[in-house]
Amino acid sequence: MKYTVNYGLYPHGKDDSIETRMRLIFEDGLPATEINRHLVLAQIDKSKPLSTPVYQLCIYLNYLALRDMYVTDATMNFIYDFLCELYIDGLSYAGDGTPRSYASICQYVEVLSKLYDSFALRGHPLDESLYLRLPQMILLTDKKDTRRKGRVVKRHEHLTMVHLLSGIFKPNQNDIPKLHYAKWYSPEQIKAISDELPITYRCIFLDTVYTGHRIDSTLSFTMDSVNLYNSEVTPTRTKTGKKHTSWIPETLVNDFQTYLMDVRNNIETDSNYFFIGRDGKPVTYGAYYAALESARIKINKKYGWDIEALHPHAGRSTFAAALRSYQLEQQRNGIPTFSDVDFCNLMDWKSMDSLKHYDLVNRVQDVTPILIDFYKKYDIFSAENSLLADKNKG
Repeated sequence: MKYTVNYGLYPHGKDDSIETRMRLIFEDGLPATEINRHLVLAQIDKSKPLSTPVYQLCIYLNYLALRDMYVTDATMNFIYDFLCELYIDGLSYAGDGTPRSYASICQYVEVLSKLYDSFALRGHPLDESLYLRLPQMILLTDKKDTRRKGRVVKRHEHLTMVHLLSGIFKPNQNDIPKLHYAKWYSPEQIKAISDELPITYRCIFLDTVYTGHRIDSTLSFTMDSVNLYNSEVTPTRTKTGKKHTSWIPETLVNDFQTYLMDVRNNIETDSNYFFIGRDGKPVTYGAYYAALESARIKINKKYGWDIEALHPHAGRSTFAAALRSYQLEQQRNGIPTFSDVDFCNLMDWKSMDSLKHYDLVNRVQDVTPILIDFYKKYDIFSAENSLLADKNKG
């Protein structure tokens, strides 16, 4: 990775006679000067070096670097997308790669808020969005205080709005088990949710349900990687680096064609990404997350349901649970079907251990297998994807 964490001795005091050991961030092996100015101030009066906040900041910097961006290039929407990805799917270079908890997201927000407040205080040019609220923040309240010009900024005051991002998130399954948390979707829920989503987000949602793609993979579709003539889609970005071509049903092909004709063809854009927002830029994690939340409110009101959260990862989980249920049923009946290795290749998992999450009877039986005839086709497709993965690996 471009950014790493290591120890350094910072000289200070009279004639630099004091050397304080602290954790600093290095860029390609050299100290990241402007970032470390902030870290030095944060650690100078500490009895021991900071740990978790420095590593969290390093993860954020690598997230930026992978997108050819520097810390001052970030917009509020970009930071929100970063937090959503951590919260929903996890990052392979963030801890064990699993989704982060709500408490962890709040820590990230605090770390980034302090960073951008520090940059603002030192006069670094930041995107104007960092000083404004996202639409999701409009209803969030700030502590009221009397403000006077020409005074010292207090400990709990902020120069940017980054600190408000934590208010958008809610505790997830890693923190508080919720009886009404939609970990799997039933066929009724799938139809209700897709009916309430605009066509762009309906296509994204149904792709995760029918192919098991991660949201980041679905959003990586390009005009060249979607082959509607053959009903095939190929993500250009996956968690493990493997590229799998997946088959989509005719109903979803029709939705994709409707999206192209009614939405994308009417937007002026130079982007080659398949899913484009009204601004001509690729659809983001945050935009999809907000669309699901809007749909959740509508379906709860319409059907009298009490779903507290629609997890963007649940479409993928539904696919895996339904397909695993079908596979195990075939095996119990002595009917040849795809192997566990094929299953893991199809799901883009690094380890066979991931299968155990879908073997629990109380989980698998909660999901009614969707379109059994459709899933039978994966006897062929999973094997082809397995061969394709081996070729890419070689």
